[in-house]
Amino acid sequence: MEPTFSDQVGVIREFAGVNLGDARRAKRLRRIVTQLDQQPGTPFPQALASEADLEGFYRFVRNEEVSFDALVAPHVTATVARVLGHDEALAVHDTSEFRFGGKRAGLGRLMQSGHGFLGHFTQLVSLDGRRSPLGTIAVETWTRDEPTPTALRQQRKITYAQMHAMPSEQDRWLRGVAAAENAVAGRVSLIHVMDSEADDYALMAGLVEAGRRWVVRLCYDRKLAHVDAGEPSKAKQLVAQCAIACTRNVDVSRRRKQVGPARRRRGRPRDERVATLAISATQAVFRAPPYIRDNRTLAVNIVSAVELDPPANAEPIEWLLITTEPIDTDEQILKVIDIYRARWVIEEFFKALKTGCAVEQRQLESKHTILNALGMMLPIAWRLLHLRTLSRTADNEPARLVVSELELQVLRHASKTPLPAEPTVMDVLLAVARLGGHLRSNGAPGWLVLGRGYQDLMMMVAGFKLAIAAQM
Repeated sequence: MEPTFSDQVGVIREFAGVNLGDARRAKRLRRIVTQLDQQPGTPFPQALASEADLEGFYRFVRNEEVSFDALVAPHVTATVARVLGHDEALAVHDTSEFRFGGKRAGLGRLMQSGHGFLGHFTQLVSLDGRRSPLGTIAVETWTRDEPTPTALRQQRKITYAQMHAMPSEQDRWLRGVAAAENAVAGRVSLIHVMDSEADDYALMAGLVEAGRRWVVRLCYDRKLAHVDAGEPSKAKQLVAQCAIACTRNVDVSRRRKQVGPARRRRGRPRDERVATLAISATQAVFRAPPYIRDNRTLAVNIVSAVELDPPANAEPIEWLLITTEPIDTDEQILKVIDIYRARWVIEEFFKALKTGCAVEQRQLESKHTILNALGMMLPIAWRLLHLRTLSRTADNEPARLVVSELELQVLRHASKTPLPAEPTVMDVLLAVARLGGHLRSNGAPGWLVLGRGYQDLMMMVAGFKLAIAAQM
């Protein structure tokens, strides 16, 4: 059978083999997802075709036999299948808050205000230069019902040593690593990528002990071990003495102010620009913090990237990346930089979830129903991001890879700009973006206009099929 656009970038196949304990539930799931996929940001009452579909949806998400883990499991399986064609890939980890208005059953407090839950995600990303999103391979959600160990320490209710002896949310990073590694079962070499929130000595020591590959952005200026008089005593002093090994120009995306811990640099606003980075690298041995009493040390490699001549009033790019990846050559050093640059994919995934799929605007009454809706929307968010990546990286590949003859015929009639006689994937996806409102002057299309365009194309194809059927 000829592949269709929805076969290539749709989400029904992301739920293949779902186990909900009843074949009727699986059938209902497929019907719901088919409709939500066509209008991912639309409120449920408008996205679902009829009152019966809407009522069926609410019964489905309220059903105690339906769970978030069961809904996500087949997408994880599909993600693993996609990564198996790669010798190595990136496992990008990050946490995001999901915030909801009013009080809803089962939700907890969030860091600054309001109620909701937290989700820790591990996204697989290709390491072939395209940084293609391959899907979610691990996810963990939780609510805060009690003060965290850090909060108790700040309130001086426990000691520093007691704080580190308690179970901590920081443990989520190692659980995400373990889940990803268990899923690929050694068939792919994963490089785990984490931002400065993951700068934790115990975490990095655990990664080394487990023999994992990883890149973590440093947050704290960590102390060095075995320091003689007059030598650098901290990481930043050490890299400041290193000669520049190479430079690289990187695109810095525009960023609005975001909610999050003040120490997270990515929460600060900035304008889009091209930055020239001066890059150096060195080996280092970190001293264990005081709460670790066995005097162990941690041998790592450090790759430093500092922006040269940043714009006036702009905070310069400054990355201190800790890794066990080799740094013997310029090529290896630049690979570490490029690995960290791929971390932006998970930020865009969160944007696809919260804006493209409007997860935080959903009017559902409990954590159980919200998580079940999230389980259905998660592969849709991946699909939106996948669309955008295809539009930017597909180059001269033939359009038949993503559209059928019927879909191409409808797109030719709908497009205000004529398509070439032999269009490429890029030609097709740019035409889809134009359906969604994209203007050439706005640069490369984002996932939002591609999602809107995809929705419009699918509706036109469905209408065309109905018209043909009526004539038969």
